[in-house]
Amino acid sequence: MEWKLHARRGLSLLGHAVGYDTLERPDGNRVRRGWFDPPDAVAVVARTGDELVLIEEYRPRLGERVLSCPAGRMDPGESYESAAKRELYEETGYRAKHVELLETYYPAAGMRKQRAVVFASDLSPGDQHLEADEFIDVRTVPVGEAIDAVRAGPTCGWGLPPLLLAREEGLI
Repeated sequence: MEWKLHARRGLSLLGHAVGYDTLERPDGNRVRRGWFDPPDAVAVVARTGDELVLIEEYRPRLGERVLSCPAGRMDPGESYESAAKRELYEETGYRAKHVELLETYYPAAGMRKQRAVVFASDLSPGDQHLEADEFIDVRTVPVGEAIDAVRAGPTCGWGLPPLLLAREEGLI
């Protein structure tokens, strides 16, 4: 049994597409389902020797400081690997010579965006290049302690899922 799309309504709100679809369920009833269409994003699991490069920042919507992987939105036409290198450099100052796309997935069913997890290695340190509204502290954490460090405080999709995926791939 299939769901059938009958109508799609959307508009641009603060630079993002939002809207709803009118669908017919397999039982014949029609329902509306909302969606939000922000830009695709990337999270970077960055390893330098026996440590991972993480970031700590205040997340206003959560009202708390969160330890996570460097991450951010992609620019139009940018590859996941290029975005990972750029975000890692901007947020931490580290430049990666090697990046590897590990996975892409939908972080929430109501958002039409992909999130990628990229593993970065062969890093060289440098100075951060933060955007005007970013206030990020860089933390290096021993590889074996990184998951526990992220889990010790409030966590979000930028921290735990990328680290667990990298662990599953045998990279940390």
